[in-house]
Amino acid sequence: MTTQIPGTTQLKAPTKSISQWLPISLIMGTAAALFMFRLGDEGFWIDELFSIRDADQSLIDVYQSTQFRPLYYLLLSGWMRLGSGDAWLRSLSVIFAVIAVFLIYRLGRRIAGETEGLIAAALLSTSPLFVNHAQEVRMYALSLCMGLAGTLFLADALLSDRTQQPKQKTIAGWALFRLLAIYTVPLNLMLLIPDGLLILLRFRQERRVLIKFAGWLTLLLVLWLPAIATLLGDIQPSSDYAQERTQFAEAPGLKNLIYPLKFWMVWPFVTRHGWVTHNLYKFFTPVIAGLIGAGLLYKRKLPSLPWACAWLVLPLIPIIVFSLVSARIWEPRYVLFVSPYLFILIAAGFARIWRDWKGAAIVLTVVYVLLVGGALGDYYVVQNRGDYRDNIATVEAYEQPGDGLVWGYGWKIPLDYYYDGSADISWQPSRDLETPEAIQAWVDKFPTGHQRLWLVIEKAKVANQLDPLIADSYSITQRFDYGHKSSVLLLTAK
Repeated sequence: MTTQIPGTTQLKAPTKSISQWLPISLIMGTAAALFMFRLGDEGFWIDELFSIRDADQSLIDVYQSTQFRPLYYLLLSGWMRLGSGDAWLRSLSVIFAVIAVFLIYRLGRRIAGETEGLIAAALLSTSPLFVNHAQEVRMYALSLCMGLAGTLFLADALLSDRTQQPKQKTIAGWALFRLLAIYTVPLNLMLLIPDGLLILLRFRQERRVLIKFAGWLTLLLVLWLPAIATLLGDIQPSSDYAQERTQFAEAPGLKNLIYPLKFWMVWPFVTRHGWVTHNLYKFFTPVIAGLIGAGLLYKRKLPSLPWACAWLVLPLIPIIVFSLVSARIWEPRYVLFVSPYLFILIAAGFARIWRDWKGAAIVLTVVYVLLVGGALGDYYVVQNRGDYRDNIATVEAYEQPGDGLVWGYGWKIPLDYYYDGSADISWQPSRDLETPEAIQAWVDKFPTGHQRLWLVIEKAKVANQLDPLIADSYSITQRFDYGHKSSVLLLTAK
């Protein structure tokens, strides 16, 4: 009696017909449509502008300024030479996001089955958080894509026939894509933890294979050496990056330890629309956990499925520890690279429920469609990115020769990127203005000598307190208010 290793039959399967490729083709087409829909409707947010700034240099300068994660910026630098529109620059991420949908299908199919691969691809395609990152000028879609490619090569090696060693090109492919993923987002280094464990368990009695893996892993680390010194400086608890992160993120705790589990599936901001909505999406977390459990209980028929659990859980442990002792990086976007393995586990659990309890599976499908559909609707309808482009477009539409412009945002880079007008610019951040005295001192610094002065304010509450404080010197001729509570005011000198 011979033992059949899961997935090896697929290696010998005949070439798929057009009808067999149709399901994944439809999923990828839907994914592309979701990723492209309203792609350029909103202007860049601040991190996207940082990406553009870092990529708008010579390739050597790009590498030097982004040394421990240069891959995305190098690709973006070349992409920027072909076009400059907002939608065009974001389309680079769309390409890798669509490829990632195909890769998760292939990986899910290899370690779980055809149905599970298709479901996992559908889950990734419709994840509002992933749609968001597929629509931004950032490295997260590329990181997830490269990580999936490396995992797929490793899965092929792990599923190789016991009578044959994995091919050299398979091991090399694993090492290459792990290196590319690490050079995109260094946190992908954490995937080497489950990789190493699975390799040791699978090939513990095959010394020659272990030596091959060790050789390629050593080469990977050597090629990454130039970035290590820079990275070590940034991850120190006393570094500027670590100190900055304390202002924007909480350390992992009981309250927020599992929230990426929910936000990978929905959209973080949709849960803030009221008590009912918040608790409805809160209900989603135990549902997801139950699906994962159902999938893992099915492991006797899918012995390679726990690998997905290893790729999901083991990389998160050092990230949680690091977030407690240094920079707080416990955020859905930073750990997005392990989300495909969650989707594969959920797909396996759903497939099992569908086979055994179709009624329950139909209810789960309806709940999922309603919740994720609502989250996608919120994502596409509600403005999620900053008002920079709209603010500047307003000024450019109505400005006249001799106008002055006071830019009240904490960042000047949006003005440098979007503004093509001729106004005399004064950069005076208004973010920390709270008291009338502070606002009055800020107003006193406005540039003089302009009959008309454009004022762009980051916080609406500043604008609300501004009227009486400027009444002696200016009249507010026009006021424009925007979705993120910014305001553009046209002031006329008295």
